[in-house]
Amino acid sequence: MTEPDTTAILDDYLAAVDLGSNSFHMVVAEELGSEIRLLDRLREGVRLAEGLRDDGTLDPVVEKRAIACLARFGQRLRGIRPERVRVIGTNTLRQASAAEGFVQAIENTLGFPLEIVAGREEARLVYLGVSHSLAVDANERRLVIDIGGGSTELIVGQGFAPHHRESLHFGCVVSSRTYFPHDQITEAACERLEKRVRMAVDPMLEEFTGHGWDQAVGSSGTVKAIARVLSENGQGTRITRDGMYWLRHRLLQLGSVGALTHMKGLKADRAPVFAGGFMILFGLFEALDIQEMRFSDGALREGAIYDLLGRIHQEDTRELSIVSLQERFHSQVSRNRGVLAWAEYFFAVARKSWSLDGAHQQWLQWAVLTHDIGLDIAHSGFHKHGEYIWRNADLAGFSRREQLVVAALLRAQRKRLPPQSFFAGLGVTTEDIQAVQRLAVLLRLAILFQRDAQISCNDLDVQLSGNDWRFVLPDHTTRTMPLLLADLEQEHENIAPDFHLHW
Repeated sequence: MTEPDTTAILDDYLAAVDLGSNSFHMVVAEELGSEIRLLDRLREGVRLAEGLRDDGTLDPVVEKRAIACLARFGQRLRGIRPERVRVIGTNTLRQASAAEGFVQAIENTLGFPLEIVAGREEARLVYLGVSHSLAVDANERRLVIDIGGGSTELIVGQGFAPHHRESLHFGCVVSSRTYFPHDQITEAACERLEKRVRMAVDPMLEEFTGHGWDQAVGSSGTVKAIARVLSENGQGTRITRDGMYWLRHRLLQLGSVGALTHMKGLKADRAPVFAGGFMILFGLFEALDIQEMRFSDGALREGAIYDLLGRIHQEDTRELSIVSLQERFHSQVSRNRGVLAWAEYFFAVARKSWSLDGAHQQWLQWAVLTHDIGLDIAHSGFHKHGEYIWRNADLAGFSRREQLVVAALLRAQRKRLPPQSFFAGLGVTTEDIQAVQRLAVLLRLAILFQRDAQISCNDLDVQLSGNDWRFVLPDHTTRTMPLLLADLEQEHENIAPDFHLHW
C-alpha cells in the first residue's frame, strides 16, 4: 500500500508560531480563496520570561523547555512551504540581547526563520487577529487589549485598521514575579501595580480616549482566564467593571498565589501569573474608564496568518511602509527607480556566486527605495541619518531583523565600506553579516552607475569572480564619461581590500 501524497494539500496550508513570554502558540490554517479555515491550535505554557536574566541571557533550563515545545510544534509544520510559515518572537526575545545561540536553536528546531517584532508591530498583528475574529463592521471603533507574559499591547482602531498602537513594557509573568514575589497577594502590592499601569497609560490617555471605541475587546490567556473565572462564579458572560471589583476583592481574600488554585474556573497552570495579569487589566479598566469587555480568540498568531495571506496576494504591509517613508522624508522616487534597475542588474550577476536569495533581494530593494531619506534631515552624514530612521522607526510589517539589516545597508552606502566586524556592531546577526556586506556593494554600485553613467544596463558587460568585479565599458567612455571613471577609481579604493573593481 502506497502512502498518500499530501503535497498538494499542504500547498494550501499556512501556519504561524507565536513565541510569547508566557506561552508558545501555533495555528495552522488552510487557504480557501480569499479566506482561511483554522485547522489546528496548539498552546504550551513555557514561561520564557521567567528565564530572562539581567545580562540578556536565558536560563538554560527555560531554553531546554522552550526547544522541547518547539520540537513538537515542528512536527506539525512539516510539509508546509517555507514562504507560508511565520515564526514570531515578542517581548522576551526582544529583551534577550545576548541569546543569539537560542535564536539559532529555535530556527534549527522549527526549520523556519524567526522574526522578532517590535512592540507596536506586535500590537498591529494583535489588532488584525482580533478584528478578523469578530463580526466585520467597517464603521465600528474598538479598543483592543492584549496582556502577554512580558508586555501589554493597547490598540484603538476602526474596522480592520489600527489607528493608535502602544506597547507597555510589562506583562503577567514579569508583573507577577515583581509585585507578588513571595506568593502573597496584598493590598499594597496591588496598589503599586495599579499605579504603574496608570502612569504608563497617562501619556497616551488623551489620544486613546479622543479616538473612542464602541466596544472593548480583550485577547490573550489572561483575559480569557478572567472571563472564565467571572462566568463560573456567577459574574456574567462578559468582563464588567463590577465583576472586576468582585474579583479583586476575591484575590485579596484568598491572599496567596497558591490559594488561587482553589478558585473556581482558574486552571492550575494559569495561577502563578494570574494576579499580575489581573491587576494590569484592572488598572487599564480604571485608567481608560472601561465599563465592559468581551473576549476574542483572535490574537497575534491569527493576525500573522492574515498578514501572511496579504503578502502572498500582493497586499504586503511592508510596501505601504516603504511608501510612507518615501513620502514622509521626501525621497526622490523617480530617481530611485533608476537605482533599483541597476541594483536588480547587479544582483542578477552576483546571485549565484554570492549565494544570494529572494530575502536578500528584498532587503536590497527596500534599501534602494529609501537610501536617500536621510537627506531630509541633513546632507552631511545623511547615510547615518537614514540608518537611524530605519533602526528606530515604527514600520508596520517589518521584523527587527529586517529593520536592522536595511539600517546597516543605508549606513554602508557611502565613504569606506565597513569591515564585517562593523556590521556586527550595528546589530546584524552573524548569519547575515557576509550577505549584508555584499549587498552594500551592490547598493553602492547601483547608486554610482545611476548617478554617473549615460548608459543603460544593456550597454555594460559585467563579470564577477569571487569578490572581483570586471566592467567592460563602451569604447567612448574615456572621452564622454570622465566622471564615471573617476568615481569607479574612488569606489575601488573605498571597497578595498575586501572587494575590487576592474575596468
